[in-house]
Amino acid sequence: MKFRTGLDRFSKYSAKLVPETIAARFTQVREVALDRAQEAMIKFATIQELVRPILDKHGVSGPDRAKYLAFANKLARHMERVTGPAGTKVAEGLKAYFVSAYAADPKVIDEIIEIVAGAVAGY
Repeated sequence: MKFRTGLDRFSKYSAKLVPETIAARFTQVREVALDRAQEAMIKFATIQELVRPILDKHGVSGPDRAKYLAFANKLARHMERVTGPAGTKVAEGLKAYFVSAYAADPKVIDEIIEIVAGAVAGY
C-alpha cells in the first residue's frame, strides 16, 4: 500500500485549482452564503449578549471573559449538530476541558450551558 506524500497531495491540489471554477462556484453560492453568514452572526451575537450578564454577576473581567465567551460559542456550534444525550456528552466534555485546561469556574460554565443548551451537564 502506497501512502500519498506531500508532493502527491500538492500535485492533485494544483491540478484542481482552476481560478475560473472557483470564481464560478463562489458566484453560484454567494446569496446562500451571505444569508447563512448573517444568520450565524446574529446567533453568536445573541449568545454573547446572554452570557455577558452571567460574567458580570460572577465578577469575571478582563481576559477571563474571553474563555467563557469562547466556551459559549464552541458549545453553540456543537449543539447545532448534536442534540439529546449526545449533546449532553459534548457539553460535559467541553466543560471538563475548559475547567481543566483554562481553570474555568464550573459554576459559571453551568450557567452558560443552561443558557446555550438548556440543561446543565454533569462534571
